[in-house]
Amino acid sequence: MDRRNFKEPVYGAGADAGGRTQACEGIMAKERPDLLMTEFFPFGREECRHELIPVLAKASAQGLHLLGIVGYPLLTGKDHEWRHKILKLYKQIIILGPSREKESIAALLTPGVRQRYLGFFEENAPKIKFAGYLLPEQEVVGDEDDEYFPKPPVPKGACRVAVVRGGGAYYPKLIATAILAGDVLGKEYYLTVVAGPSTTPQEWDLFSMLVGKKKINNVLLLRAVGDYEGLISRSDMCVSVAAYHSSVMLFKYRKKAVVVPFQGEGLMSFHEQMARANLLREMIGARILPMQELTTETLAAAVKDAAGSKAVTANVPKEWFTGGALLEETLTGLFER
Repeated sequence: MDRRNFKEPVYGAGADAGGRTQACEGIMAKERPDLLMTEFFPFGREECRHELIPVLAKASAQGLHLLGIVGYPLLTGKDHEWRHKILKLYKQIIILGPSREKESIAALLTPGVRQRYLGFFEENAPKIKFAGYLLPEQEVVGDEDDEYFPKPPVPKGACRVAVVRGGGAYYPKLIATAILAGDVLGKEYYLTVVAGPSTTPQEWDLFSMLVGKKKINNVLLLRAVGDYEGLISRSDMCVSVAAYHSSVMLFKYRKKAVVVPFQGEGLMSFHEQMARANLLREMIGARILPMQELTTETLAAAVKDAAGSKAVTANVPKEWFTGGALLEETLTGLFER
């Protein structure tokens, strides 16, 4: 299922949560695994409980080691009782981020919700480990040249700006506005704008049209980029949402940045990116530009402001980047017993 039809009730392919549960149980019965890992539960989408709770209960009864791997400490849903019950089935929850993310999220919550949120971590502290961010070993692959416009030359001394929106699932306005902002910024700036692999054909047509109408040839538009980390490390500054991988790269390379955090669409509302944006501002001086304030003029002004600031000298703690090592240590330890 994709993000547009995730919530129950779901129609069409993948609609039968019971069928998915039976399929998973069938795999477990056939393969007889020693370990079962879930990516987000019980921290992620509450709707997943329809298929995961029966599987987790059966796996626990069979003596499987249940391990949760969580990208960030965001609790969702309103029913706290089932979350506490299900967490009892897990041996351990590994959160691939620093504990400071928990405090940053808590600061955005109302007093009553904040108390329940922090209480959850206090009550379950023996099972929860904040491992630090995961820095994957990225295999650099070639770019899809047929999707690209001819690469404009980089003027000597121009400020190199990388504009990214993670996988490209949200905020097409960020990409469109960045392309338009290239003319406002002028030849002193060179923008590499990455639309993201989830860009729809309609979005790509819009972005292409905007590049074609530009007055100044200072924007390179890409659908995706193979060396994502290399793009950020070689840039003088970045414009980005506060997505996980993008933020980790900003922290790692201590880049000047303008951050437009995703805060939800429609009925969805999230605190993850806003909390991480606040950490980026606190640790490396990133400028935060809310989506509702995003225009060609405000983005250009924010880019100039960030580019003209002093070089980032913040010392991001080394333990913020130990997620991979601690995850490997945990998994190795399980199978050495």
